Amino acid sequence: MDSGGGTRLFASWFEVRGIPLRLLVLLVPATGCLFLLTSTAAGIDWAIALSAVVVAAAGVRWPFIAALLTSGLLLLGFEFGDSGPIVAKVAAGFALTELAARREGREIYVAAAALGLAYLLHPTGEFAANGYRAVVMAGAPLLLGGLLRTIRGSAERAQRQTLELAERRDIEVAAARALERTAIARELHDLIAHHVSSTVLRVGVARHALPDAPPPLLEVLDEIHASGRETLRDLRRLVSILRDPAMTEDAFIAPADLPAAVLAVAERAGQLGVTVDCEVEESIGEIDAMSALTLLRLTQEGIANVAEHAGPGTTARLRITVNSDHAAFLLCDNGSGAGQPASGNGLGLVGLRERVELLGGEFAARSHGPGWQLTATLPIGVPVP
Repeated sequence: MDSGGGTRLFASWFEVRGIPLRLLVLLVPATGCLFLLTSTAAGIDWAIALSAVVVAAAGVRWPFIAALLTSGLLLLGFEFGDSGPIVAKVAAGFALTELAARREGREIYVAAAALGLAYLLHPTGEFAANGYRAVVMAGAPLLLGGLLRTIRGSAERAQRQTLELAERRDIEVAAARALERTAIARELHDLIAHHVSSTVLRVGVARHALPDAPPPLLEVLDEIHASGRETLRDLRRLVSILRDPAMTEDAFIAPADLPAAVLAVAERAGQLGVTVDCEVEESIGEIDAMSALTLLRLTQEGIANVAEHAGPGTTARLRITVNSDHAAFLLCDNGSGAGQPASGNGLGLVGLRERVELLGGEFAARSHGPGWQLTATLPIGVPVP
């Protein structure tokens, strides 16, 4: 048995739930003693022995009463037993040890005096011999019980200290993470958000300064301006989360109309020269918020990779389906654009994999003919209409 199992067994011996085990451990040697070591055990001997065993086992619940009763049963055995109350002797010593292991103060000495008195009133033997028996048979349990009490106290203190150290370590780790998150939030706000905000402002100025520019150019400027403003909103939410993790559930909420949001991403890709053939089931709008947000991020990152690496002129296929317990995502392209093929090692793909696996799903990104393919499976709970 390992040390942990031994510790648990030792601890259970001192708990109420350990009474059946205690009763069994005490009953087996008591029965063997009466059967094998005594030849004249009468009914009174069995009654005293079994009563002493039951009372000693119950000492886990009432240690002081058990110590007094076993001493009384020992005295009855001395007076009325035929074979000598050997079981009652052991039970009385066991009960006094139990009391000394659990309590301190007057109760211990009262119980020890009761046990010593039982030995002094032994009907046979000289007074000096009975006195010696009383001192030894009452003193040994007191010493053993005191030792057990010290061991238990040390174990409990060590356990408390371990828990306190673990709590302190958790607090220190949480504080370090909070400082780290705050530093990251500060850098995001001061650097990235500043540059994005400046870009949005300049695009807006350019849009108003060129009212007679060709419509395609104005459309691109409007798209950049809208995308920049959306990026700023996401950055502000991200900074809020980094500063206060409790805002995670409220800061990023899946769009109210997920199918429309997915189609909007595909339409924006068309402005970059990438044609996306969409097959999106309307039922994806019914899935839970975290799964919906993950599907949207898969769509955004996947199509962005197609536009970046395959380039204009590429045709991609997007398929999102839902059944009773999971959602399936597929995005593949023909790789016929003017860009370079993706390596599959980008941080964006790493983040997507982490998102999917965090929800218990599966993610894969691999080459597919001349192009590239992303697949993901998310376990979900679709509400029943």
